[in-house]
Amino acid sequence: MRPADLAGHRIWMPGIVPGTEWATFYDELAAAFGLTVEVTGPDFGIEPLLDTIADSAGLVTFVGELTRLVWPADVDLRRIPLRDPVPVYPHALVCRADNTHPTLAALREHLTRTRPHRPDGAVWAPAWARR
Repeated sequence: MRPADLAGHRIWMPGIVPGTEWATFYDELAAAFGLTVEVTGPDFGIEPLLDTIADSAGLVTFVGELTRLVWPADVDLRRIPLRDPVPVYPHALVCRADNTHPTLAALREHLTRTRPHRPDGAVWAPAWARR
């Protein structure tokens, strides 16, 4: 489904602290697609979050496509990929010209090689992360 298809649904992302980079990300995502992202409540981890989602007919949440999840067979949850565009959280490496640590170059190469390929325009990132 497309991110805009979630307009009108209550998206629960508990534990997001106002004024943080995560809060800014979800505020911009919500504004871009007309979403309602609720951040109230503490974050007790993925299992309690999924239990709450499973017990509710009106809540959804976001998890990364590579997040490994295991839940009991009797829990009626589905993971539905978002596409057109795929929202991505911009993880950034701080690269300084004077940082010659050999592992940094290897890490950048590994991340570039293993990231999922997405055609141009198929990814959404917040304005502050776009080049």
